[in-house]
Amino acid sequence: MSVTSSSLVVLLGCVILGVSLSDAAPRSSCPYGWFYYKSHCYGYFRFKLSWSEAEFECVSYGHGAHLASILDNAEADIIASHVSAYQVNGDVWIGLHDPEQNRRWKWNDGSMYNYRNWKNGEPNNVNNEEYCGELAVETRFEKWNDAPCNIQNHFVCKFKP
Repeated sequence: MSVTSSSLVVLLGCVILGVSLSDAAPRSSCPYGWFYYKSHCYGYFRFKLSWSEAEFECVSYGHGAHLASILDNAEADIIASHVSAYQVNGDVWIGLHDPEQNRRWKWNDGSMYNYRNWKNGEPNNVNNEEYCGELAVETRFEKWNDAPCNIQNHFVCKFKP
C-alpha cells in the first residue's frame, strides 16, 4: 500500500470514527441512569409521587425536562420495554393530562397530541376525577389509563439534551 493509500485509509477511519463519536455525544449528556433514544434522554424513577410532584421532579433536572410525552408507537415500545425491565408492580406517570378537565388531553411539554394509545374503554374519567395519564402495569406499560392525579406512581421524565 502506498503512502497516499495509507493516508486515505487513515483519513477515512478518522471520518468514520468521528461520525460515530459525534453520533454518541448526546448520550453522554444524559444524567447517570437515564437512557437515550432518538435525540432524547429518558429517566425512569422507581419512587412514587403524585402527578404534579412527579412533574416538578422532572422539571428540576433542567434542560426542558417534563414527564414523558409519547409521540409514536416506537417510542411507546422503547419506554415500555425499559420500564418492564424493572418488574414494576404499579402504574407509571407520563406527561399526559387534562388540565381544563374537559376531556381535551394535552402533553405537558407542549407536544402535539396526535398519537393515542389508550387501553380499551379509556379514558373513562371514573367518578369525574381522572385527569392524569399513566402507563398501565397490566398492559406491560404499553397502553395508557386515566387516573386521579393525586395517587402515587412511579414516573418517566424526558428531555432533549
